[in-house]
Amino acid sequence: MSQLANYIERNLFDAGGHTGNIYYFRIVRRINGYVWNPTTELLVDDTSVSWTSTITILEEVGQTGKFPIRIQKELPPGTYDVVVYKQLGSEPANTDDIEKQFEFKHGSIFGF
Repeated sequence: MSQLANYIERNLFDAGGHTGNIYYFRIVRRINGYVWNPTTELLVDDTSVSWTSTITILEEVGQTGKFPIRIQKELPPGTYDVVVYKQLGSEPANTDDIEKQFEFKHGSIFGF
C-alpha cells in the first residue's frame, strides 16, 4: 500500500493571532513510546537522542497566527500522539509548555 504524500494533519492557532511565538511538535508512537526523528526519518527511543533531534518547528502562515502541523509521508503506519510545545527560551527544551496534544492514526483509518 502506498503511503500518502506529506499532509497537514490539522492547524494550531495562536490565540493571540500573530504574536511571534515559536511552536514545535513531537510525534510519539503509542505502542512503544518511540519518537519520530524527522531528520533521519526513523522512530527512536527518546532516551537515546537529544530533545532537539525529535522536534519539528511549526512555520506560521504569513502573520496569521496559523501554524499547519505537517506529517511526513515516511512516518510508519501506526497510532501516534502529537504533542505541540510553545518554546519558552532561546532553544527548544523538555521544560517548554505543552500547548496541545492529540492522537492520530497514520497509514489507514486503523493506524496500520
